[in-house]
Amino acid sequence: MNDSQIQAQAYSYFLAEAPELLQTIEQEILTLPHEHTTAKVHNLMRALHTLKGAAANVGLATIERIAHDFEDLTRVFYDLDVTIDLSIQTLLLDGYSGLHECLTAQINNREINELAIIERITETLEQLKLKLGDWSEADIALPTSIELGFDIIASIFETTIQEQIDEIVTVIATQDPSQIKACLCSVTDICVSLAESFELPGFLAINQAIIAAISHHPTQLDRIALLALVNIQQAQTDVLAGDRILGGTICAELANLARSTAVVADVAQIEAIHQIEIVASGEAELTGFQAFLMSKKFRKRHEFSTDNQHLFNQIIRLCWDWFRHEIQPHPTQLNLEILVITQGVADLDYIRHWIGLLLQGLSTPNDDIGDILQQQSSLYLYRQCCIYQVVFAVAKYLAGTEAYSQIVPEFLTELRLDLQTTVNTYKQQSPITANERGWIDRIILPHHWTSISVMPIGEDLLLSEIWDRTDFGNSED
Repeated sequence: MNDSQIQAQAYSYFLAEAPELLQTIEQEILTLPHEHTTAKVHNLMRALHTLKGAAANVGLATIERIAHDFEDLTRVFYDLDVTIDLSIQTLLLDGYSGLHECLTAQINNREINELAIIERITETLEQLKLKLGDWSEADIALPTSIELGFDIIASIFETTIQEQIDEIVTVIATQDPSQIKACLCSVTDICVSLAESFELPGFLAINQAIIAAISHHPTQLDRIALLALVNIQQAQTDVLAGDRILGGTICAELANLARSTAVVADVAQIEAIHQIEIVASGEAELTGFQAFLMSKKFRKRHEFSTDNQHLFNQIIRLCWDWFRHEIQPHPTQLNLEILVITQGVADLDYIRHWIGLLLQGLSTPNDDIGDILQQQSSLYLYRQCCIYQVVFAVAKYLAGTEAYSQIVPEFLTELRLDLQTTVNTYKQQSPITANERGWIDRIILPHHWTSISVMPIGEDLLLSEIWDRTDFGNSED
């Protein structure tokens, strides 16, 4: 996909998403005077924030500016003692009308006087400032999780931070230094604000380092973007796993780039940086794959949950660990392609072969013969079904991209039938236990794998309906 296609797709997503966000904004403004709760204020602020980020991503500066200004304003309403009377509501609705005018013009491809709208909204903000005070200088605390009725930090890292991660992934693909710099500046602006609000010094350090790295090394934006992606993603993982003290830890490579004077790297450091870039590229590819799993292209009749995304992610990382330590491919080959393609061809025999070797590698040498036979007759087949399901999804994902036109519908049909055969064979065996269903969380990896990528989730997340289905998410190949 080239740059123009990426931009066109992003713009299409914006036009599809923005009307719903505007509807949320309007509804919250209309009901806020009578239902002034922290949850409603948070809902309004999130809608404005999402609209701001989406507009920035497609270069709609006026919508971005208005949404940004009103998002800042929304913070003052977290103080439930602030009275929202009719005059304040009218001014808020004027801000909404500015957003509505700009979006309607985009949808209808119509020219409007954006400068006049900005001038009007600026006056509206001044009037609000007179009524509410200068909220930019006010020390307004964000609501607690108890006040909102849910974990606000987890919610922000699941939504707002994920949006920032997605923006970085998208902009890396453009390979345009100016777009990368603009994106990183926008992302860090948002992340620094959140890190300060939630008192997460590790997350703050990561984003301050990104800003400093851009300043000190403006010719290395590609490298900085990859490191930013890895660090912010890891911070997100840490926070969602319960870290409320640091909010992530800055890696050595990014910290080095943040220094005002460059440190000469030795051969080992250069190799470490190269490995980080490879991992970041893999992470970017996984982000695209996870978006595909949630799309209608993969599952037309059933929602694919975030939990199942995590499971597919775990299995892919497990497979990569095996390839890394057993097959030892060139680092640049450690991507989704390696699960499906060998020697430039999508090969079903190749898939069967490496899955068989992987499953053998997961067998514990100390198992007695009875346990091994039981594994082969039940748990072994269950694991095989899980891995096959992921490989089938990866093949469908790759087949939808221009780079993998060699993955034809006939091959997907053959792969799906192979998966169905494995499922049918599994059904004929004794069912595995509830504990065994969480096999990927409980396996003991061979000592030489030294994997850190398989993280326990605590429950079996595989789609239970797969064992009673024959289409595996789609009636088409």
